[in-house]
Amino acid sequence: MDASIMSALIGAVAVGGTALGTVLGGWVQARGGQAQALAAQQAARIAAEASHTQALYDRRWAVLAAYLRSASECVEASDRLYATDSLPEARRQWYAFSLAHAEAELAAPAALLPRIDDLRKAVGRMYWSAQLAGPAHRAHKELRRRAGEGEAEAVRAQEAVERLWETDEDAPRPVREASPEYARASQALHDLPGFAGEQASLLLAGTRRQRDTARREREEHKEHHHAARRKLVAEARGAFGTDRL
Repeated sequence: MDASIMSALIGAVAVGGTALGTVLGGWVQARGGQAQALAAQQAARIAAEASHTQALYDRRWAVLAAYLRSASECVEASDRLYATDSLPEARRQWYAFSLAHAEAELAAPAALLPRIDDLRKAVGRMYWSAQLAGPAHRAHKELRRRAGEGEAEAVRAQEAVERLWETDEDAPRPVREASPEYARASQALHDLPGFAGEQASLLLAGTRRQRDTARREREEHKEHHHAARRKLVAEARGAFGTDRL
C-alpha cells in the first residue's frame, strides 16, 4: 500500500478514536449527573418526609399534653364548687377543656381516640355533678361552720336539719313538707341571720342519703378522672414510642 495512503488511514483512525472517546466520556458524565440529581432528589424527599413526621409527632404530643392539662384544670375548678361559689370559673375551664378535646380528636392517632373520649366523659361527670351537688354541700358546710363557732341559732338550725334528714327519706315531698320535723327545721333556718333563702331551701330539700351519695360520687368522679388519665398516658407513650426510651 502506498505510504501516503497508510498515513492518511492512521490519521483518520486517530481522529475517529478521539471523537469516540469524547462522545463516550460525555455520555458517562451525563449518566453520572443524572444519578447525582436523582440521589439528591431522593435525599431531599426523605428529609422532607422526616421533617413532616417530626413536626406531626411534636404537634400531636403538644396537643395531648395540653388536653391532659386542661382536663386536670377543669376537674380542679369543678371540685372547688363544693367549697366556693365559683361557677363562672368552672364554666370557663369547661369551655377551654371542650376546645382542647376537639383539637385532640383532630390531632391524635386513631388508636388513642377511645381513651381521649373516656377522659372527656370522666371530666364531664365531675363537672355536671359538682354543679348539682355543690350548692347543697356549701350550704351544709356553712351551717356546720357557724354551729361549730358556737352560734346558738346555727346550733339549733343544724340540729333541726339533721333531725329532718333522719325522717322517712322515701316519703313524697308534700308528706315530708307537712311533717313537724320540716316545720321546725324551716323555722330554725328562717331565724338564722344572714342565711340566704336558697341555702335554706337546699337543706330542707335534702336528705342524709343524698348527702352521702354526693360525697361518694365526688370521690368516685375524681378517681375516674385519674384512672382515665393514666390509661391515656400509657397508650400515648406506646403510640409515640416513649415507653421504649
